[in-house]
Amino acid sequence: VTLALLGLGSVAALQLGGSARSHAVQLSGARAQSRTSRVICGWGPDPVWSALEVGSIKDAAEGLKAITIKPADGAADAFTVAGQYVQIREPGAEKAGIFAIASSPTKAGDFEFLIKEQPASEWSPGTGWLTDAKAGLALEMSQVMGPGFKIDGVLDDVDSVLLFAVGSGISPIRSVMESKVLKDKKVTLYYGSQTPDKMAYKERIEEWKGLGVEVVCVVSQPDGTGWKGATGYVQDVAKEAGVPKKSAMLICGMKGMAEGVKERSEERRVGKECRSRWS
Repeated sequence: VTLALLGLGSVAALQLGGSARSHAVQLSGARAQSRTSRVICGWGPDPVWSALEVGSIKDAAEGLKAITIKPADGAADAFTVAGQYVQIREPGAEKAGIFAIASSPTKAGDFEFLIKEQPASEWSPGTGWLTDAKAGLALEMSQVMGPGFKIDGVLDDVDSVLLFAVGSGISPIRSVMESKVLKDKKVTLYYGSQTPDKMAYKERIEEWKGLGVEVVCVVSQPDGTGWKGATGYVQDVAKEAGVPKKSAMLICGMKGMAEGVKERSEERRVGKECRSRWS
């Protein structure tokens, strides 16, 4: 999964991948001197675990669950920027999953998450233990981690912001939109899924439109679904619509989508790239 901020004159990108233990990340909005600069991050702060429980869980879309967790006392104070995340694990487990907080930093109360159902692997505990659970399930959650989307100052020279999200990658993008930090920009969301049934938060789209966001939903496998909207891939739909010259792009999704958006940005000379990735 790639989480990125691309801006006029500079592009800051955070790629989520590799070892789940490597959680030190940095997003930089500084204007890079070279065409591409990369920072390979080392170990970050150790998680500080709090014993908590699932507040609520419900189907959000096919293969996706909407889950709420009440953070430990004082823990929410560190959630100040959309795109920040936490680690969650079974009590006492060695491995933890990493999940972006989907709710806005400005929203009080429980943290909200959109969690994809996925099996365990060598580096990840999977999510079945969590997505198959019921309210009240005991778990351990870390402190809020990561700098999130550092957009302060990066967007000063842009008029438009293009948001790209695929699947569960809508989580931090939702947080950005609902935090209203983009309220002074022309904002367009390109939101993709394989099928309409796999698209979460459809019930929130009208709210996003009310915040001034133009929402373009894109389905890549429309056959037999009755889908009447845009089809294909979000980066191609955006290219057809045209990318404003003075624009920034926020991305969260799989590597292929992110690379496609990067190509579009280079075609439009959106800017240079500074990428921080988890080692």
